[in-house]
Amino acid sequence: MYTLRQYLMTLSDPAGLTRTLGEVEVCRDPAGRMCFSVGNSAVVFRIRHRGRIRSLRGYLRPQRHLREIYGDRLLEKELYLYTSPESGVWVDVVLGDWIEGISLHEAIARAAGLRDRECLKRLAGNFDRLAASLVADDRAHGDLKPENILVTDDGMLHPIDFDASYLPCFAGQNSPELGTAAYQHPARTAEDFNERLDDYPAALISTALHALSVDPTLWERYGTPDSLLYDPRHIATDEALRETLERFEALGMALPYRIAQQLLAPRPELPDLAPLLAAAVESADRDTGERPSDASRGMHCAENSGGELQPDALPELFVERGRWGFRTPQRVVVPPLYDNGFDFSEELAAVLLGRTWHFIDPEGRTRLSCPGCDVVKPFRQGRARIHGNGRWMEIDPQGRVFEI
Repeated sequence: MYTLRQYLMTLSDPAGLTRTLGEVEVCRDPAGRMCFSVGNSAVVFRIRHRGRIRSLRGYLRPQRHLREIYGDRLLEKELYLYTSPESGVWVDVVLGDWIEGISLHEAIARAAGLRDRECLKRLAGNFDRLAASLVADDRAHGDLKPENILVTDDGMLHPIDFDASYLPCFAGQNSPELGTAAYQHPARTAEDFNERLDDYPAALISTALHALSVDPTLWERYGTPDSLLYDPRHIATDEALRETLERFEALGMALPYRIAQQLLAPRPELPDLAPLLAAAVESADRDTGERPSDASRGMHCAENSGGELQPDALPELFVERGRWGFRTPQRVVVPPLYDNGFDFSEELAAVLLGRTWHFIDPEGRTRLSCPGCDVVKPFRQGRARIHGNGRWMEIDPQGRVFEI
C-alpha cells in the first residue's frame, strides 16, 4: 500500500527516478501546485514528457490484470517511489494520453445549474452513443460513472480509469471491485464479472441526462455531489425515478421511458438495453442528418434494383413480446415500444405509452399528446376523435381541440 504523499514527494523532483521514461516533469497550475487527481486506488498526474502532455497513473494498492487491460501502456517497475526520505521501491505506472476536459458530473451540474436544456440534450445524445458502444461488445468498463467520463470542449465524451474492466480472457473470475454504489445495481456481487457490467450504470446515466434535458430543475431537488438523480438501493420507491417516468410518458418519450424502466430490473444484466440504446442513436442520427426531399410528408425511401430512391409504403403495426412498433418491408421504423397502437392514417398513428395516448409521425416522433384521454380514434378528414373526462372531442394535426 502506498500513499498520495509518497507520490507527491517522489514526483516533486523525479529526475533519475524513472527506469525507461527518462526526463519527466509534472505540470503545475498557476499557483505552482502539482496537477493531479486521486481516486480510491490510483493517482493520475499531468506530466510533460518528450514535448507532449501525457498522463502518468500510479497505484495506491495492488491491482489485478493491468497488463491485460493496458497492454504496452503499462510500464512495470518504472518509477522509484520514495516510501521514506531515505528508501523506496520500484512501482508500476501506466503512461497514457492526457485528455483535457471536465468530468461528466461537473458538466451536468454546470448545465443544470444554468438550466441549459440544449447542452443537457447534447450530453444525453453523446452519452447514448458512448453507452451504445460500451454495452454492445464483449467487454465492460466495470466502474462506469460520470466521474470516470471526461467531456472535452467539443462535447465529446471519453471514458477513463479502466482498472476494473472486464475482458473476455477474465471469464470465470470474480470482479476485483464492485464499482461505485451510486451507479450500480444493488444485487451486483463479485461473481457478476462479465460483459454486462456496464448495463445498469449506462441505463441510469442515460435516464438522468434525458430527464434533466426535459426539466433541469430536477437537479436542484434530487442531484447530489456523489450521484445523479436516483438511488439504486431504493429504486422501486425512488421519487425522482417516479417523476422521471411520468414526464417521459406524458411527453411521449418512448425510448427514454423504456430505458428508465430497465432500472427496475431484478438483476444487473439488462438484455433489452443494447437494442434500446442503438435505437436511440439511430433516432438521433435521423433527426440531425440529411433527410430525403419527401421527408416533410413523412415518407421513407428505399433503393430499387436500378439504384433509384423510391418511397416506401407507410409503416405498419407489428407486435413483439407484447409491445407494438411499426415497420415497412424494408426496415423497422419504430421499434416495439408501445403498449397499444393503431395503423397510420393521414400520416399519424395513435400509440399508447403507459397510460397516455400520443400521435406519432412515420419516423416515430411524437407530434401530439393526449393526456387524460382513455380512448382515441385514427385521423379521418383532418381530425381525430378523442375521449377524456367523460366527453368526446376532436383534435386536428396542429393540436387544436374542438367540441362535438
